[in-house]
Amino acid sequence: MSDNNAQLIASFLSYLRTECGASDNTVASYENDLRKFAAWLLPKPLNQAQRTDISQFISAALAEGLSGRSAARRLACLRHFYRFLVDEEEISSEPTRNLPVPKTWKTVPKALSLADLEKMVTSLGTTWIDIRDRAILLTFFASGLRESELAALKLQDLDLEAGAAKVWDGKGGKDGLVPLSPPAVAALKHYLDAVRPHLDVQTGASHVFLGRRGKQLTRQQIYYRVRDIAKAAVGKKISPHFLRHGFATVLVEGGADIRDVQVLMRHSDVDTTAIYVHTDLNYLRRTYYATHPRARFAQLQG
Repeated sequence: MSDNNAQLIASFLSYLRTECGASDNTVASYENDLRKFAAWLLPKPLNQAQRTDISQFISAALAEGLSGRSAARRLACLRHFYRFLVDEEEISSEPTRNLPVPKTWKTVPKALSLADLEKMVTSLGTTWIDIRDRAILLTFFASGLRESELAALKLQDLDLEAGAAKVWDGKGGKDGLVPLSPPAVAALKHYLDAVRPHLDVQTGASHVFLGRRGKQLTRQQIYYRVRDIAKAAVGKKISPHFLRHGFATVLVEGGADIRDVQVLMRHSDVDTTAIYVHTDLNYLRRTYYATHPRARFAQLQG
């Protein structure tokens, strides 16, 4: 990478950290997207990119199998980057202006079913790892936490008497409260009373979920634990995000307003919630017959 490109990217990432309060995960994701675009654009430098360059870059990525959602995220990164360059007077006009956003609505998030969750939870035994992992699964499904948020959860963030936890949003630096269901609270209390005191003797760690040596579980370790439990229990490839989607799905299917789900999922835009929430045809049919007066009449006549 040229020195000029490297300097532009470094300045932008510094701006994200210091002025936007972006999380480490967001900064790393943006850096990865910008480096890919810079390599694709060679020999042209980043500050000479044109609208057609960006359009062709996104189109090429889609043709290679990149999902619509990932392409939209990549375009959002480039929009932010070039708006920054305009503000810094590195360029005179924004090349991403009026570029259409790749279609993301076709990608329906996969959600964990209650049946699969029950199989995963009941597959766990009584070892200290099983007790911890049961608390992880039930906390995920009860709160809709992202894996990075669950990994960052600290003891002082928990209020088990109130059935809630304070969370620092790993995507936007927003803190808030998330609910904890009675099964999640019970599993957490069991883990905190019976297991965790034996793990943090050496480290004095403040994070809730610890590994064998008393150190904070990383989001990668949490991802692999969920994946391995699911593979053994239900024979499916399931990630922590499936549990997050499952959290949103059961709320909507239980009658929750999408605006309330937006708050609980900690989405800044309700459109994001609409994309995340999975609703199947059977649920829509049940809702239709339960709420539409003409539909109820037709059902009785039919």
